[in-house]
Amino acid sequence: MDVAMTAFVQKIMNIAIFPTEAFMHRLGRVFFQLAAVVIVIFLGCVSPARAISIPINGKVLNSAETFTGMATVYFSGGGKLTLTTNGGVACKGDFIHVSQQEGTGTVSCEDGRLGSFNFVTAGFSGSGSGRIGNESFDFRIGK
Repeated sequence: MDVAMTAFVQKIMNIAIFPTEAFMHRLGRVFFQLAAVVIVIFLGCVSPARAISIPINGKVLNSAETFTGMATVYFSGGGKLTLTTNGGVACKGDFIHVSQQEGTGTVSCEDGRLGSFNFVTAGFSGSGSGRIGNESFDFRIGK
């Protein structure tokens, strides 16, 4: 390579056509921040529901007392329920699945009654029974 060509190549290399280290650092930081925002938005949009609410209705056996309410089922395996009797008594409870289809739980009512129950599910429906106070009850889960 002759001297003129070497001088020409050196002159081109000194022109700021190649990104500087500071520019590349800023570009990398902006890219990282943009990627983080896109990931957060994506996860927020496609994240599956963490719980589902399912209706419950039932009857206290040998009584005119009925109840309706909702079970909130968490996909981690447990859940909570809220019930109201036809007499206006509010009840709350917790339950867990002991297997893929079977579960157990407890319930307490604002009138002081306490109880426990077992249930069997198939998808988002099922049935169960239990005792509250000295009385037995049956219930259906789902529509």
